[in-house]
Amino acid sequence: MDQSRRNFLKVASLVLGGLALWGCRRDKNFAPTPKASSDISLWKIEIKQAMQRNISLGDLVPIKIPGPLLKFSKEINRFGMSIDLDICNGCGECILACMLENNIPRVNDNEAQKGRFMHWIEMREGVPVMCSHCGDAPCEKVCPTGAAVASPDGMSAMIYPRCIGSRYCGANCPSKTRKFNYTDARAEGLSAKFNPEVPLRNRGVMEKCSLCVQRLQNDRLLAKTLGKEWRGMGVQSACAMACPKKAIVFGNWLDSESPLSQAVRGRGVYTLRSIAGLDPSVVYLVGRA
Repeated sequence: MDQSRRNFLKVASLVLGGLALWGCRRDKNFAPTPKASSDISLWKIEIKQAMQRNISLGDLVPIKIPGPLLKFSKEINRFGMSIDLDICNGCGECILACMLENNIPRVNDNEAQKGRFMHWIEMREGVPVMCSHCGDAPCEKVCPTGAAVASPDGMSAMIYPRCIGSRYCGANCPSKTRKFNYTDARAEGLSAKFNPEVPLRNRGVMEKCSLCVQRLQNDRLLAKTLGKEWRGMGVQSACAMACPKKAIVFGNWLDSESPLSQAVRGRGVYTLRSIAGLDPSVVYLVGRA
């Protein structure tokens, strides 16, 4: 009886072991986790694909030059950008620079077909559009965890560890410039850490333009070390540095000597109609005032 039981267990073990090995065979149905690639050409291909979409820009309307934020009235810094549409040719170099600086992942074919690219900057009728860092940002008002929060320096910031992926902020953003991360980019080999200063984000969080906050933080720490007042002079966003036409200018709205303040003098200042009443920090320049 015991011998029969031992024989049965032996045969059963061999059968189960064989099934386990069969299940691990690398046959035509086996799909191993892709190895991440840092080949920049893959990012360029995706950007070209995204730029072929026909996304409406909507109306641009004139606004006043941004000033101090109402909720941070004593702050001496408010950072933002201007995009000169008289010289911008929609080349897309800003998109690539942004993706590499901020480790923005590519998406899989399924997400690409749906147009759900993760690009923090997207072309709409040849115009670069990103988060406008509104002084009265509606996205921040509906975030249940405080992940979307205002910075005294004028940025509408994201604290990723707090984000639970509710997507309320994206639904409440009039310009629809927030991007929800549907893809596990690391598992699918679609992400790369081009910039070690910026962490890779997990699937299920909302992403957006940060005005290259890591560059501002580095400059802030340097000024503090040197005992100097910090105004962010000399800091440039990745998109501004990469623009071959110098159409994008980054700077401090509250510093009259800032390149940004100088760039808008005498110019017509515009924004998207949908956010005209929300005090945006990122504006467009068209013609003369």
